[in-house]
Amino acid sequence: MRSCKWAALGLTGALAFSMPFYSEAAVEKPEQMDETVWERLQDNVLEYGEIGDLVEYYNPTYRQIVEQIGINTKPFEEAAGELRKSAEEMTSDAKDIKDLDPVMHKVMQEAAKEYRRAAEKFDKAITSVHNNTRHQLSMVKKMTTSGIQQMMNGYYQAMASREILDTAVALSQAAYESAVTQRNLGMATDTDVQAAEKSLQAARGQLQALDDQMTSLRQQMCIMTGWNYDADIQLGEIPEPDFARIEAMNPENDLAKAIGNNYTLIEQRGISAKGDANKAAKFRLMDDTEAKVKADLELAYQTVLESRTAYEAANTAFQGAQITMNGNELKYQMGMLGRLEYLQLKMAYLQQKAAARTAALSLTQAIENYGWIIQGLEGQSNGG
Repeated sequence: MRSCKWAALGLTGALAFSMPFYSEAAVEKPEQMDETVWERLQDNVLEYGEIGDLVEYYNPTYRQIVEQIGINTKPFEEAAGELRKSAEEMTSDAKDIKDLDPVMHKVMQEAAKEYRRAAEKFDKAITSVHNNTRHQLSMVKKMTTSGIQQMMNGYYQAMASREILDTAVALSQAAYESAVTQRNLGMATDTDVQAAEKSLQAARGQLQALDDQMTSLRQQMCIMTGWNYDADIQLGEIPEPDFARIEAMNPENDLAKAIGNNYTLIEQRGISAKGDANKAAKFRLMDDTEAKVKADLELAYQTVLESRTAYEAANTAFQGAQITMNGNELKYQMGMLGRLEYLQLKMAYLQQKAAARTAALSLTQAIENYGWIIQGLEGQSNGG
């Protein structure tokens, strides 16, 4: 089951880690959540489609913000509660003396009303705190969810390359053994063996570096979704590209929603601007941001189209490579190919296979990026 020892994630434009802390609040099932959905969040599988919920209920930074809101509003809540309690007691006492002292009865009733009015002011203060942090919470959740999606995508792109490097190690090992055999037969020199050994070490080093990269990505994903960094979890698969989402894309129609949701613009709209000069500066700033949102959306859409073309080309090439490899497998089994030659042919096949997988992952990520811009996140135009 999930561990409750979390490490905090700092989010200031980029994602970074800080000291671990523990939060009890996130382990309670939300009332509105279906029991089946909640149980899936508790298992040891990090599913792509669960990332948003895992961020909301288990991400350390998100939970820290939620808890800070609770800390900020608690004094107001307690004060409002005490005032309402006093109002109820005052009302009750006023009823008891209504016939005995009508004047005091009226005074006490007015006092009870004042208590209730004061409680309402604290309620408004609580509402104000929540309103001021609502956009921050939403932005943190979306940015973190998007970041974890990209990490998972990067993890699987690295995994697509791993089979190539693993085969490269096998090929280098076979080449080294062949060089040693040839040297023993007087058909190769010590220099040839040393060169083969150096190639083998380089191949092993590349494989280890890739494994280290994948381990790092896995650890970061664990921390950002509420597990210990070294938790023994399964990673769910990333969905195949959703072509229905591509067909529904229309940058011209989607722009209004992207502008309405953009967090930078939301902040800029809230800027107080007194005087004509300040107002003009505010509107110029907003116009510039709107222009950037438009450029981001158009660039993201073009990236989707280019990624789709690359995906289709990579899959066509992979289908041809698969047919060729099936024939090579048969030849190798029949002894018509030596091990070195077979591994070289397999390397070419695996490169096509990895290219097809990477193209699919890149297209899925491009589709997600377009969607996140519509939901208010910054895009990548002008180095953003």
